[in-house]
Amino acid sequence: MQLIESPHFGQVTIIGNANGDWQASKKGYSIIFNGTVAEGEHIIIICNGPFAGSTEDFVVTGHHNKWLSTQLSATAHELQSRLNCWPSSGLACFILFSRLTIPLSLTRMSLLPNLARNNTMTKNEHLPCVVHNWLGERRIALSQIKESPRSQINWPALLLSSDNNKTLYRAVDVTSEQSINDSPFTLLAKIANLQSSTPEGVIALEKLANLPLSHWLACSTQSNLLDVEPLFFNQQPEKNAGIWYLSDNHASQYLDSIRLSLALCQQALLK
Repeated sequence: MQLIESPHFGQVTIIGNANGDWQASKKGYSIIFNGTVAEGEHIIIICNGPFAGSTEDFVVTGHHNKWLSTQLSATAHELQSRLNCWPSSGLACFILFSRLTIPLSLTRMSLLPNLARNNTMTKNEHLPCVVHNWLGERRIALSQIKESPRSQINWPALLLSSDNNKTLYRAVDVTSEQSINDSPFTLLAKIANLQSSTPEGVIALEKLANLPLSHWLACSTQSNLLDVEPLFFNQQPEKNAGIWYLSDNHASQYLDSIRLSLALCQQALLK
């Protein structure tokens, strides 16, 4: 995508919608998203069109709003073809600003949201994050960082480590006496192809959730990882049910451990 001449931003801090306190940067601009409320001379608010009740792809409030809304839309359409899904506002914003080669910091954004459903949710309800291809977004974000100047991007939450993901790591690295005959990638595809929830399907998901990370790494290829990306999102949950475990309160409890293993495989392949 060719960028038209950009305004001068100096440096940018992108603040996601994950839990945790946040503070606008004292230098350059701070970008916040849907639902986050703040005021300030150098705060820019980016909302996706439907959230803001607009037919535009993005509604931007603050400095350089026209340039940003135009460029974010162009960036998002480019990313859509790489994700087979509309991108999150956070990823579109990151890619746009990373290409400006300005100092860039990101907080409250890991591109790995929780897929475990609340037990009170009905079949017709969906988690907001399920509409995005988060594994694909991590793939693109990690690749962009690898290609960018080393000192340009500060995004500690993106890189998974035992220090900032202790709870999830315990779930992934738990020693399991259960064994599987297929590659975990093959078994995951078989589970996803089930037409509805079955006891056998839930048990198979549990096995994958408890499978040591080493099993995943041994079978991991870029092709395998690309093949399983569509198994963790449903872009139009209002129109179709999608893969059964995404709307199953019990089965969804196993998804985060599985997806963390896949995210770690992605990260390992990029080293």
